[in-house]
Amino acid sequence: MKYDSLPPQLKYRGFRFKDGLILAALGLLLLWVGWRVLIDFKYDWQWDDLPGFIIGRDESGRLRLGPLGHGLALTLKLSLWASALAMILGLILALGRLSRFLYFRLLSRTVVEVSRNIPPLVLIFIGFYFLSAQFLPWPKLAGLVRESGPATQWLVEALTVRLSELSVFFPVVLTLALYEAAYFAEIFRGAIIAVPLGQWEASWCLGLNRFDRYRFVILLQVFRKTSPQLAGPSTSPVKASSIFSVVSLAELTYSSMKLSATYHHLFEIWLTAAGLYFIFNFALSSAFQRLEQ
Repeated sequence: MKYDSLPPQLKYRGFRFKDGLILAALGLLLLWVGWRVLIDFKYDWQWDDLPGFIIGRDESGRLRLGPLGHGLALTLKLSLWASALAMILGLILALGRLSRFLYFRLLSRTVVEVSRNIPPLVLIFIGFYFLSAQFLPWPKLAGLVRESGPATQWLVEALTVRLSELSVFFPVVLTLALYEAAYFAEIFRGAIIAVPLGQWEASWCLGLNRFDRYRFVILLQVFRKTSPQLAGPSTSPVKASSIFSVVSLAELTYSSMKLSATYHHLFEIWLTAAGLYFIFNFALSSAFQRLEQ
């Protein structure tokens, strides 16, 4: 939407005296917080080791990821896989909720309501320790990868995690994707319902079957309408992945916990972890804003 097409109550106003007072008050508040941290807060800040925790050099002089760098890389892979899978599952659930068949509607709504109304930590324990461990052969899949050639092992490790962590990575991705898919489903369902009736009638008049109607007419408009709303669920897996530290997956939060317990750089490590989370989430949000434009 262009600025000229906005209604008057939504157009930006120029900088006014009241805005200057608010900015000055915020600046004074930040200065006061900084003064309390530097003067009154009796803490021996040690930032020298932090760069090596993110990226450093090994004994041979080659660059390698430190614990925080490895945790960040694992968080990014986990989030990207979970977001992609959640978007696909969410679209399937949305179409199921709008199906002509009652059993598809009941099944899709059950999955959505269960995922939305159970706390994520409880869902993690159920999905990871019970459903995934009992019914899905993740250890066998990891064993098959180990028995494959070096090229396959390198590709799997580049796209996911080390082979020793595969049996943990896959159920975590599936559980997180199932949790986020419920929110994608409701966004897609609302956008499909919002498509004007004339578009449906036009696709019927063209003689398109149900599959082609969704593929060529409806879903193209759905993705365009939902681009602003997809930013939230797409960045949510990055933050929700921190909960999986309870299953000892070495993502960013788990790595930060281990480092803070080992080196006792409590504030430095957690502030760095918070900054890494913010940078990645801000980059994702900015990418969705560009996509919306």
